[in-house]
Amino acid sequence: MAVADTDLPASSSGLSDWLLELVIGVVVVVLGGSVWAYTHFSGQPDAQQERPKPAWLAMPKIMAQMADGRMVNIKVNLQLAKDKDADELEPHIPAFTALIEETGTHISEDDLHGRDGLKRFSHDMKVSLNGYLKTQGVETRVKNVAFDELMLMP
Repeated sequence: MAVADTDLPASSSGLSDWLLELVIGVVVVVLGGSVWAYTHFSGQPDAQQERPKPAWLAMPKIMAQMADGRMVNIKVNLQLAKDKDADELEPHIPAFTALIEETGTHISEDDLHGRDGLKRFSHDMKVSLNGYLKTQGVETRVKNVAFDELMLMP
């Protein structure tokens, strides 16, 4: 009789193991399908699409006489707020050139030494350019000024 008692639980145990595996498999498939459906149909844009691309306006080379009498060759790129701003600001390039040249006349070689000197020079250019745009009735669009070339002449 003991043999008959052990067979009965063994056969029902196999059935419950099979049901447990089936339930776990169905839950995994339903969860996986739900995650896939949420990511594809939620309507949220990808992180790559949210990031704006930086817009740059290249300025021509400018030669200016510094406050100490030395000459400096400057080539800068202007980082703009939006892509479309480059086309709208192109007519202002001659004025930007004159403003950058004027900003160069207010500095000396000693002012340019070190990282802080270049940051200050860049900041002064940005303030000057955005001030000009404000007087022209154009909203502020220059975010940063990046030096492409800065060469002091003897």
